[in-house]
Amino acid sequence: MDDDVLGPIDYLAVEWPGGHVTGEGFQLLLDLVNRGIIRVLDLEFMAKAADGTVRKVALGDVEHGGDVDVTMWDGASSGLLDQSDIDEVATVIEPGSLAGILVYENLWAAPLMAALDRSSARLVGDGRIVVEDLLTALDATEPD
Repeated sequence: MDDDVLGPIDYLAVEWPGGHVTGEGFQLLLDLVNRGIIRVLDLEFMAKAADGTVRKVALGDVEHGGDVDVTMWDGASSGLLDQSDIDEVATVIEPGSLAGILVYENLWAAPLMAALDRSSARLVGDGRIVVEDLLTALDATEPD
């Protein structure tokens, strides 16, 4: 694989109402990392108090029912995630909630991107389809 070519970079912002984290997602995230499908670039957590104040939560302080040591991602910081991103997520989560922001590289796509680069191809667009939009489109194509 060409080390100069990166896979697409994506992010997810997730809210846990009431701050209840099961830990199942951490196990799946670790599996994706271990299989070389993604690389975690940033992982930040925040809590929103009942009065609306928001504070960062250290990875080691995220209580979850899983057996994954989330501190393995402590210090993961690409510089892509900044305070304005955290502030934006903080405005949409409910008081009493915990939220996490994950920025990751899609390693699975890096070989494809390198092959396209070698063939002088040029990426002219990319994007994401929102799941609800997909479901709406699929419903519209079903016969009545």
